[in-house]
Amino acid sequence: MNVNTPHKASDFRPSAGREHLGKSPAWLDGVREAAMERFREDGFPSPKLESWKFTNLSPLARTTFRSAEATKGRKITRVDLEPYRLTPDCHLIVFVNGRFRPDLSALDHVPDGTRVVDLVAAGEDDLQALIAPPAVAVEPRARTLFDLNTACMGGGAVVHLGRGAILDPVQLLFVALPEAEPAAFHLRNLIRAEAGSSATVLESYVCLGEGTYWTNAVTQIDVAPNAVLRHYKLQAEGSAAFHVAETSVRLDHQAAYRMFAASLGSQLGRNEVDVDLAATEAVARLAGTTLARGAQHLDTTVRIEHSMPRGTSGQEFKNVVDGRAHAVFQGRVRVAPDAQKSDAQQISRSLLLSKTAAADTKPELEILADDVKCSHGATIGDLDEEAFFYLRTRGVGEAEARSVLIDAFIGELIEHITVDSARTYFRRAFDHWLADGGRP
Repeated sequence: MNVNTPHKASDFRPSAGREHLGKSPAWLDGVREAAMERFREDGFPSPKLESWKFTNLSPLARTTFRSAEATKGRKITRVDLEPYRLTPDCHLIVFVNGRFRPDLSALDHVPDGTRVVDLVAAGEDDLQALIAPPAVAVEPRARTLFDLNTACMGGGAVVHLGRGAILDPVQLLFVALPEAEPAAFHLRNLIRAEAGSSATVLESYVCLGEGTYWTNAVTQIDVAPNAVLRHYKLQAEGSAAFHVAETSVRLDHQAAYRMFAASLGSQLGRNEVDVDLAATEAVARLAGTTLARGAQHLDTTVRIEHSMPRGTSGQEFKNVVDGRAHAVFQGRVRVAPDAQKSDAQQISRSLLLSKTAAADTKPELEILADDVKCSHGATIGDLDEEAFFYLRTRGVGEAEARSVLIDAFIGELIEHITVDSARTYFRRAFDHWLADGGRP
């Protein structure tokens, strides 16, 4: 069944992109219909909304997308995926054009007490967690793509760790094979870490081929008391792709969440991360980088809510922007009235490599408690002229000197990744980008 998703929000149909999931519970059908009605009423977010002021989705809204179908063209093998795997022996679940591919996955040795399955195999409790609202509330009109995902979700992974379980690592690999007509992939993932469990999870979004498509992804994460989740994400979509994603994280008592995200693909991308430190002594450490060139527009928007006392959060994000590209970082931290003894730190830095490159940064602190430790900072600048001159006077070529300074800027952030395999993975992705000199 080929269901088009045309230009107007009112023309979207709730069945688009989810036909292969089979019959869903009646209550879920009701949730889907309600979400679609909200999307039809509000449409795509616009720059008139404060949280979207730097990102215009008009190019996305003007594109007609068909629903995801089984791939008709190129066939791929495990060999094709080797460059994108975290490690040769990691647990792996693969989706191609939004469809689960057991033949390309490696799930035979998932340890006891854990489940890594396709969305089709989600249980009732998983489905309830999947359709939960985002962890941090914002204006409903800013969440319409989340609603669209709820209505049309047609694929994704469920990673469920039982009490005390260890899963280290597992990779969720989403591969796009563009075809003649632009397709939309509405992906929904769930990561649940029960009390005392520990996991390393990598989400990778990559493309084999050329063509226009749209990834609209939502990842719901619940980290129970004393559990630890190390969560990584690589957005390396195709050059003509659109990528919009929401990661929603809820942390319980003494839960720890550590994230690193790299965005370097797509023509237009937005990565939203919402974290609620919903119980005492929760810890969230977030870091990431945006590498933009050509005419790319890449947006990272982070919202952290300190809801309870003695929570700790830290953010460090760095952008490298070249050509006519535009990078955005928005970071909002809210400390609730009862969240005494909270510690929230945030910093963002942007490096502009050309006169036509642009970066917008908007750090925000809303502190409603009086016994807290909070700070934020943001800088935007060019390559250090003195350091560049120093390298040139010592015989280093212009291109190499440029690469050395970019490497020093981003490399430090990558070195802070605590998991060796993940550090190597992102180092490789950065080196590949840097090999082009950051040029458009």
